[in-house]
This record gives sequence, structure tokens and C-alpha cells, in this order.
Amino acid sequence: MGILALLVFISVTVVMNVPLRRPISEALLVALFATALVGGDPLHLLGVGIWGALDNDVTFAGMAFVFMGVIVAASGLIERLIEVFNSVFGRLRGGAAYVSTAGSAAIGLVAGSTAGNAATVGSVTIPWMKKDGWSSARAATLVAGNSGLGVSLPPNSTMFIILATPAAVGISAGDVYVSLLVAGSYCVLYRMLVVFYWTRRDGIQRTGSGLVQSFGRALATGWRSLTIFVGILIPVVLTFGPLFDWLASESRVGAESMDTISIIVWVPILISAIALIEGRKRLRGRWGSVRRAIRAEAPQFATVGISLFAALAASEIMSELGVGPQLSAALAEMSLPAPLLILVICVVAVVVATPLSSTATAAAIGAPAVIAMGSVDVPTVTAVCAVLVCTSTEGASPPVGAPIYLASGMAEVSPKRTFIPLIVWFVVPVIAIAWLIGMGWLPIPG
Repeated sequence: MGILALLVFISVTVVMNVPLRRPISEALLVALFATALVGGDPLHLLGVGIWGALDNDVTFAGMAFVFMGVIVAASGLIERLIEVFNSVFGRLRGGAAYVSTAGSAAIGLVAGSTAGNAATVGSVTIPWMKKDGWSSARAATLVAGNSGLGVSLPPNSTMFIILATPAAVGISAGDVYVSLLVAGSYCVLYRMLVVFYWTRRDGIQRTGSGLVQSFGRALATGWRSLTIFVGILIPVVLTFGPLFDWLASESRVGAESMDTISIIVWVPILISAIALIEGRKRLRGRWGSVRRAIRAEAPQFATVGISLFAALAASEIMSELGVGPQLSAALAEMSLPAPLLILVICVVAVVVATPLSSTATAAAIGAPAVIAMGSVDVPTVTAVCAVLVCTSTEGASPPVGAPIYLASGMAEVSPKRTFIPLIVWFVVPVIAIAWLIGMGWLPIPG
């Protein structure tokens, strides 16, 4: 019954979201009730699912990250951070493209929206890139291709959806956060190499030194923006690595107490606090606009909260019906070689992420994809990260990725001119990176 429940959950979600064009939150909520009908005792199963969802900090974390994104945007912290990046990369050949990539990565660390990533970074860096000699098509391709860093770097709602599935039972959100940070770093490094190659291929020259602030001046005015990374670093070092091991000893704090520290709870709290402190001068007298921004995000709060709650509750129901052991046994009977199975899973995830959002993709195939990789002994954390990297192609997958049209509009170029370059330089290579992670050839913690 577990596999049947999973198939019902996937089918209802996809049908509601794609042909019927209903919001993902509504689709997941209907799929939850449909899943509860499978086991023969819907009231009991709904009770199990709802209680499990209420007892999970993932739901709080998902909405906390939405709030954090609003505060960070209102404080202007990202703009000051991009100025610091520009002082570092601006004098290099193709400097504006490096800044665009670094800016997308920075925003990816605080907000998971691919469209939001493209809109925020593109509005600043596309004009810079065109002024530096980049073609409009190249600028739009880079911004759309980089938008996926909002999913391949933690945190994001897609990560929370997969953490809510039965496939993620037994792993901690902290482990996934740290591992995805490393996996996403490979994606950032690859994009930097692409910029390096394009710069030389397109003959892009250095920006005039008079147009770029010195690093010292940029740091003097914007160094506080770098404190955003402290909000990530503190929870990470307290939940993973040597400091955690030292504090977890019985003679100090103890393992039980240290295990109560949640990365996905404390990162949005600390970054929001840092943004409020760092941006207090800009926010002074502008609290009305902040309140309006929060009210404007109310639909997003509802979408994230309902989506995570429904996915968590459905996960509990499927787990109660034994989906994990059943699916693992079914996949083991297929006997595909590990490299081929992992590649097939990566390709399928990318194909599904083309018409669907990364969140909907994770809800539809996240659990079976992770469990399938587990059937060939891929560690669960590694499998989760590989699937998340695959779904990050959402924004760069022609012809439906919203960032493609946002970036093309800002660059004033036909979106069709970006389709082939996006597939060649971003979609196919990201599949390769995810496959290498799944194979263990690009190592990540966990």
C-alpha cells in the first residue's frame, strides 16, 4: 500500500499542478487527502500525518526563510554585498559576469526562488555586462543559468520538501544543509569556469579602473554586509565538525543538548537579526515599506506553509504504510548498474523539473529518486543533494523557465537565442555534476 500511496500522491500533485494549473499548495493539500484514502482508514492516517507535520520544525523554517528574504531585501544588504564583489572581480576581464555569478550565489544562500534570483541580480548586473562588452544573449543566458543557484545552495523550499518525504527519515536537516552547501559550491565553481572561458572566447576586456571602487573603499562602506555569512557559519559550526564534537562531550555541554540546535531554525533567525542591525540606518523611517513588503509576501507565506505542511503530513502517511522498504525492494529487483541508474534518475529529475517548479518536482519525484539511489548504496544525504542539484535546472530549462524570460526581457533579446546555450552550458553540465555527486566522485560530507 505504501507504493500505491506514493503513486497517488505524485499523480494528484502533477495533475492538479500542470493540466489543471492549480497552485502547488492546493495540489499538495488535495494530494494529502487522496493519499489518506489509500490505506483504508483515512481518519487515522490523517491524524498520524497531521500530528507528524505539526511536530516538525521544517514547517517553521520554510516560512522563516521567506520572512528572512523580505528583511534582507528591505535592508539593502545584498546590494552592498554586490558592491564588495564588484571591487574584487570588477577589474578582471569579464568582471561583471563574475560579479553576476557571485551575486546569484549570495542570494541563493538567503532565498531559494530562481525567478527572484534572476530578477534581483539581472537588474543590477545585466547593464554592467552589456557595458563591459558582453552580448545581450550572453548576459541573459548567464543570469538565467545562474538562477538555479537558488536551489542548489541551501536553504530553499525544495530542500524542505525532500526533507519532508519518507526517503529522508533518519537524516538531519543540518547534515543536508552542510552537504548541499558543498554540492552547491561545485555548481558555483563550474559557473566561474564558464565565465572564464566565455571571457576569452568573446574577447571581453577589463573594465576601466575608474569605474570600479577599490576593494578598500568598498570594504570600508560595505564590510558589514559580509556579516550575513556569520549567520550561516555559527549554526553550521555548532552542529557539525570539530567544535560540535568538542562541545558534545559529556564533560561539557553533552550530545543531547547539542543535538537540539537546528541549523534550519537558527540560520533565518540570525540572518534576519543581522540584516536588521546592519541595515538599521536604511530602514530608519522606512518601516512602513517593510510592513508593506511583508504583507505583499503573505501569499508566499501561505504557499510555503501549506505546501510544507501537506508534504510533511503525506510523508508521515506514506511512511506509516511502509513505502520505504517496499520501494527499495522493488528497485532492487531491477538490477540496473549503479552508474546507469543514477544517471537515469538525474535525467528524469531534470526532465520533470522542466515543466514543473523545483518544489513541485521534489514533491512529485523527490522520495522515489532518493530511495532509488539508496538501492545502489548511495548515502541518503548524498542522494538528496544530487536530486536537489538536478532540480536546480528549473530556471534554465527551455522553453518554460521563468528566469529565461525575465533575463531576456532585461537584456532586450529574444528568449529563443538563449535556449541552446542554456542546454549546452547549464542543463547538461548540471546533470553531470549531480551524477558525479551521486557516484561519490565529487565528495560531499555525509
